[in-house]
Amino acid sequence: MDKLDRPHTPPDFFKRLQIISAFFCALAVIFVLRLCTTAVIKSAERQKILERLRVATTLKIPGCRGKILDRQGNILAWTERQMELVWHVPQNYSQAEFEWAELIRFNSFVPSMPHITRLTDYLGQDIKLCSNQPFSTPEIWNAIQLVSEHLECHATFKRCLSNPDLKQMIGETAVNPETNIEEGISGLELEYDRQLRAGLFEIQLLNNSYRAILLGDKADGNDIRLNAIYLFQMSNE
Repeated sequence: MDKLDRPHTPPDFFKRLQIISAFFCALAVIFVLRLCTTAVIKSAERQKILERLRVATTLKIPGCRGKILDRQGNILAWTERQMELVWHVPQNYSQAEFEWAELIRFNSFVPSMPHITRLTDYLGQDIKLCSNQPFSTPEIWNAIQLVSEHLECHATFKRCLSNPDLKQMIGETAVNPETNIEEGISGLELEYDRQLRAGLFEIQLLNNSYRAILLGDKADGNDIRLNAIYLFQMSNE
């Protein structure tokens, strides 16, 4: 019997097969690299989002003392809260120069800021940037987010009376230096201090954002309304 002839294989078949295999391997490598690049980009974007949402600083702010009202609901005594901002100038000149450049952008701080040529004279010292500002002043919170490490925000209080003649009966308050909270020291302010006294609440400022998160309640004091006995006493004075 004649031997069966094996099918003839072209001489360049294996060469073509190697080229096709190499081509598909290259495509696979490119596909994997694209996946890795996309993953890295998404990871970087996610990191930016997390960085933007990261808390830059947490502030403890005293709440406002409660109001004293008469029987008709008219306000007899109330508290006005004002803020002041202090810059603790860094000892390092480069850091101080950087923060100076950030703070000088706020027009309300310019009168309190030293000229850049005199900045070395203030290294390690405190500079009061503003005082007697409303609690909602945007520049205070914006500045804290830029230079949060060396800025300190203080709350000051002013107890106001609708009628100065009521001062003896209503009494006076004083700010506790440890808690920065108003406390009653005489008159009705002392008698009802437990109800009127405020607490501390926390505000978290978000990094690279002008938003803040209020933690819990504002911890303001409770209002009280005078009864008929005190009204009678007021009318006879």
